[in-house]
Amino acid sequence: MAHDPGPGTLLNYGFVDGATNVPGDTSKELRIRIDRLMEDTTPVSSMIRKNGPIKIATWRLMMEKHQDFMLRFEHEFRTRHGLSANEFDVLINARSVSRVRHRDLLRSLVISRSALSRLLGKLEARGLVAQEPDPGDHRGVLVALTEAGVKLCDEAAETNAEIIFAGFAGVTDAEAEEIFLLVSKVSPVG
Repeated sequence: MAHDPGPGTLLNYGFVDGATNVPGDTSKELRIRIDRLMEDTTPVSSMIRKNGPIKIATWRLMMEKHQDFMLRFEHEFRTRHGLSANEFDVLINARSVSRVRHRDLLRSLVISRSALSRLLGKLEARGLVAQEPDPGDHRGVLVALTEAGVKLCDEAAETNAEIIFAGFAGVTDAEAEEIFLLVSKVSPVG
């Protein structure tokens, strides 16, 4: 009789069993083996769609697609621009105005206050942003992109758009509008 993993197991991101952890494997070899396994593995959303509620499968599919995009962004930003996805997020959100308050920048990001401070410190050390005290709020900090920061941000924004357009290559503008409207209807309660 086949083992039923139960609905809780289907909510995990993927399945990697002990067979991938072979003694003597280096981390690079292990990563290659896991990557191959994941390529051959059915996405969890498809398993849930087959065996569980469609709304959970749909949520899971959105998370999987988000993860796929984020991995691609992270790789391309690092290799092409020497940025992490979070660093790009800071630059693009600070790009729209000449100076932005630290607290306003924080509202547009999905990171903690301390993580933003660390990121801004790294970006400032690289000469991409400048931080100065906010004259209107003694506790506040203003952030501005430097000329180098604007240039790098614009280059990375082109990469960002390229990745998004490639991901949506099989979707028409009308379908994208429909997806937008449908996803806009989804809202957590509480």
